[in-house]
Amino acid sequence: MHETPAAPRTRLTRRSVLALGAAAGAAPALAACGSNDSAGGGGDVTLGLWTWASEFEDAFAAAADEYHQLHPNVTVKPRYWSFANYAPSLQAALAAKEEGDIFMPLVSTLALAQAERTVDLRKALGADFLEGFFPSTNEENVYQDGQYAVGWAAQTFGLFHNTTIMAQLGLTPPETWDDLAAMAPQINAAGLVPMSIQGNPSNQLSDFMLPIITQITDDPQVVLDLDTHEEKGVSWDSEPVVQALTIVKQLTDAGVFSSGVLATDSDTANSTFTSGKAAMLFTGSFFPPSLQTTAPPEFLTQYGIAKTPTVQPGGKHWCANQAGYTWAVSSGSKNQDAAVDFLKYLYDPQRYLKMMNDTFSMPSTKAAADGVTSSDIKTMTSWLLDGEGAPHIMFGKGTLDSVTNGVVSVINGSATPAQAAKAIEAAVVQARKI
Repeated sequence: MHETPAAPRTRLTRRSVLALGAAAGAAPALAACGSNDSAGGGGDVTLGLWTWASEFEDAFAAAADEYHQLHPNVTVKPRYWSFANYAPSLQAALAAKEEGDIFMPLVSTLALAQAERTVDLRKALGADFLEGFFPSTNEENVYQDGQYAVGWAAQTFGLFHNTTIMAQLGLTPPETWDDLAAMAPQINAAGLVPMSIQGNPSNQLSDFMLPIITQITDDPQVVLDLDTHEEKGVSWDSEPVVQALTIVKQLTDAGVFSSGVLATDSDTANSTFTSGKAAMLFTGSFFPPSLQTTAPPEFLTQYGIAKTPTVQPGGKHWCANQAGYTWAVSSGSKNQDAAVDFLKYLYDPQRYLKMMNDTFSMPSTKAAADGVTSSDIKTMTSWLLDGEGAPHIMFGKGTLDSVTNGVVSVINGSATPAQAAKAIEAAVVQARKI
């Protein structure tokens, strides 16, 4: 069953502005975006396209050249940063009002929308255009009754498993978290890590825990409500959050994670799995492309991908899904019409699908999802077509750090699930007073 498009979600105006958005809103006006006020039909136009998505460099260059052939007066100039350098560079540019016409806003989409620094794409692109995207990639960009960014490459998470190890131990991928906890002692007894996962930096632990809240409530809006922290009766110390953290504690106590999980970086987590030292690996759809270049050749026939376990047998396998890559259009651009038209050009169904397939990326549109060629990405994308994508990227001020710290405190034993939930709530409340 395809995921049903969701109606625009109202975001209340008292949502706090993130530091990036606040800096952007407070800065004096300097150089404007673009080269002149043409929308592409008159004088020469230069569009800046800002991103850290270097795997698309060849594709964006080709698209810019093709677009220029169709619109000789419009020149699109992609600009790339490393991920580590992108955030400070964007922050500085926003403060000076010199950002690109089209840029990836990281987790500041809603803050920039509140500061009126970006264009409402629901108006610019049209509701019909946006309904072609997975709701989980749209919802993250909704503020009040508008949408201020659009998903490019999506991501979801699943349970990669070593088929050889699992067969030798007589195990199958767990359907529920209880199943995973129950098989952990047997896997540990064999000298293996039951489930490898990145714990440093610990943001992936939030990616792991947050969809469990959705599984408990069977409501993909709950995590969005928690992130806004404005809906009546929804708070981080509520029972669904405590229950989700209790599952994290259950898995910790059962020995599912490695003893050094909080010091395990992404490369170590992945190599533990690909070297045959872990039965399973929790990670995202960004992992399969790297397998082709980093894993031993013999390993490529020894793994499978299963859905994230669920709370109850037969329950819906809600899994983390949103778009890490998103595009926004600067409201300060003199060339907004041309910028919006180029976005539409990038999302031409055939062009967009080719870009996704060429880079082994997960698409944000349902039409492209039907045309994915990578077997791994196709498997994980099918879960989205079945309507199992859930929010996991936190945009609210203080939310990501607070939630991550709470999960860490449960894993290291410094707090009970109830204590961790109260600490998350208190930290979020305090962050939003600043």
